Amino acid sequence: MLEQALDEALNEFPQHLPDRNRLIAQMIQALESDPSWVELYGITGELKVPTSKDDGASKEILSRVREVGYPMTHTESS
Repeated sequence: MLEQALDEALNEFPQHLPDRNRLIAQMIQALESDPSWVELYGITGELKVPTSKDDGASKEILSRVREVGYPMTHTESS
């Protein structure tokens, strides 16, 4: 699910494609360090990645991932 949300955001910011693996690691670290997202995810299926101190140059792409909030029920249209 994280990868789908990130890939959707990367479509808007292709200059960050080379940073994809690092961005996934940052999102996982943010999720592990702040459990506040769990309750919302459990109720709505939305994944709201917490803000991390390490956003740095990747701030715009991670902000877009947070905006997407990627619902768990999202499916690609055929």
